[in-house]
Amino acid sequence: MRLLYVLRYFLTEAFSNLWSNRLNNFISMAIIVFSLFTFGLFVLTAENLSDMIGRWTENVRINVFLSKGTNRNAAGHLESIIKASRVVANYQFITEEEALRRFQKYYPGMKQLTTDLDTNPFPSSYEITIRKEFQNKGSVQELVALLRNEKLVEDVEYDQEWIDRIQFIIRFVRIVGLFFGGILMFTATFSISNVIKLMVLSRKDEIEIMRLVGATNSFIKGPFLAEGILQGLLGGIAAVVSLYLLYFGIITKVSSLNAPFFTTDLLHFLSTQMVIAVIAGGMVVGFFGSFFSVERLMRI
Repeated sequence: MRLLYVLRYFLTEAFSNLWSNRLNNFISMAIIVFSLFTFGLFVLTAENLSDMIGRWTENVRINVFLSKGTNRNAAGHLESIIKASRVVANYQFITEEEALRRFQKYYPGMKQLTTDLDTNPFPSSYEITIRKEFQNKGSVQELVALLRNEKLVEDVEYDQEWIDRIQFIIRFVRIVGLFFGGILMFTATFSISNVIKLMVLSRKDEIEIMRLVGATNSFIKGPFLAEGILQGLLGGIAAVVSLYLLYFGIITKVSSLNAPFFTTDLLHFLSTQMVIAVIAGGMVVGFFGSFFSVERLMRI
């Protein structure tokens, strides 16, 4: 019962201080919101990019274009190489007629161009899907080099290179996010520390009286620490809500575009664990901002 009474006293005092010094506390919480919002935005961007790349790389393909007029029987040796490769998950031979049908289906507006031609301009080809465990630059390039040495092969196209570049960008976004997030967290901690310092100084006489009547340091510090934690909690919740409103706005805008090669199913908000981590991060920043300030001033 005594512990509950003490906790209720700490929270009551903390809420009272938050309201009576609402301008200073509003500035502190605004800094926390901005810091956590920026950090969360970097994480949200990196997670969505990473997931999209993960889905695309599940189907990393190599397109092997053959000389005009090459049929499947003539490409028997090349097919045996593809079939024997440990890198290949599956493959499909695309005839010249199938390639033409696909073009007319995917680009109906340009269908007239192909009907005006006397001959089919599309070569036959192999579509090769790479095993997931070999979806790396070295393995793909090794297979591509092997295929390019075959005399019936006119060209080989693959998308591993740009995927590697995007993965580099994702790593870069994460590092930048952690760097700036760390700086902003430090700024928020410093800001809260200064606000709490002002609160303690403004109540110095009251603290002295509490000491004279026998109040322990823990009892005096409690409301200030609770105030810092509440600032972090409210700031963290506000940051998550702001981030969700931004995410919802982007989803709504993307959906209205009806882009043929991109759907909002590829996007998602922060995971529950990350949302909890952002809010908890605000509470930790608020606690330490208060703790360092109160500890220093209580020694005076």
